[in-house]
Amino acid sequence: MDKKTVFRIVGVIVLAVALFFGYSEFRYLQRHETTDDAQIDGDVNPVIPKAGGYVKAIRFKDNQFVKEGDTLVVLDDADYRIRVAQAESALQSAMAAAGVSRSQVNVASATVQSAQASVQTARDQVATAQANVAAAQARARRANQDFERYSRLLAEKTVPQQQFDAAQAERDAAQAQLLAAQAQLRTAQSQVNAVGTQTAVSSSQRRATEGQITVAQATIKQRQADLDMAKLQLSYTIVRAPASGVVSKRAVQIGQLVQAGQAVCSVVGNSNLWVTANFKETQLHQMQPGQAVDIDVDAFEGDKLVGHVGSFAGATGAKFSLLPPDNATGNYVKVVQRVPVRIELDKNSPLYAKVRPGMSVSVAVDLQK
Repeated sequence: MDKKTVFRIVGVIVLAVALFFGYSEFRYLQRHETTDDAQIDGDVNPVIPKAGGYVKAIRFKDNQFVKEGDTLVVLDDADYRIRVAQAESALQSAMAAAGVSRSQVNVASATVQSAQASVQTARDQVATAQANVAAAQARARRANQDFERYSRLLAEKTVPQQQFDAAQAERDAAQAQLLAAQAQLRTAQSQVNAVGTQTAVSSSQRRATEGQITVAQATIKQRQADLDMAKLQLSYTIVRAPASGVVSKRAVQIGQLVQAGQAVCSVVGNSNLWVTANFKETQLHQMQPGQAVDIDVDAFEGDKLVGHVGSFAGATGAKFSLLPPDNATGNYVKVVQRVPVRIELDKNSPLYAKVRPGMSVSVAVDLQK
């Protein structure tokens, strides 16, 4: 066989192989949408103290795995403990003042009850005096009638002088008794008025003391709130991990003064990873949630992650930029936009535990699944 024939055979084989792989790639691209503008994403939780102070201790090392709630940083809490002690003292003072006010209310209540009993007694005395006055008036009327009758009979010389004198004495005695009963009535009425005034004063004092109790109770609630706030601020001197993951980006040293809201490190969660793939808007026509995705990780060549399309962003990436483009001004040049697509990863994949947020990946979405 000559060389030309060999070259022809080799050329035919190469062309066939090229056509086979070309057709396979064409079929693959017909069924898949691919992009290498993608990366691993995850939860990066900043560790931010809620209170300021000097750093007393650091309980972690760079790139150490921590669990949610583990102590990471301890701040000097001397000032906060003093505030708690002051709040406790203020609360005790308010409670003592409320106790004194309650005692005063009890005394005032007893005084009011005693005065009310005195009022009732005085009213009973008035009723008795009124009955005595009525009896004395009846006796006085009868004595006056007897005296007038005996006066006429004495003028006619039909009764002796002795009976007239007895009638006159009875009249005078009845008048004196009436005057005495009326005096007793006035005294009883005056006593009722005096005791009533005393009762009103005692009631007013009780209401005033009850008002003091209300103020004292409000003060106790305020002091209790101050104490709770002081204890809460004291608890903030222990800075804990907000989630489980790897501690990174340490930005704190022993003795450093940190402020509330200042990030001291970050905890990168490893229990919830996903891929953010930026597809061209022209690639989204047949793409929908639930479709299977093959993911090649640049750091682990030959190994793959699997997942599925989770959701689409609400706008293109350009809209979320600091200075979004405004196509209504200047010269317009049409640029194909990219839409972030969230791809959920299969956590059962062996490669899942190795990848880290920020790693570059290439994704291929199977449009048929």
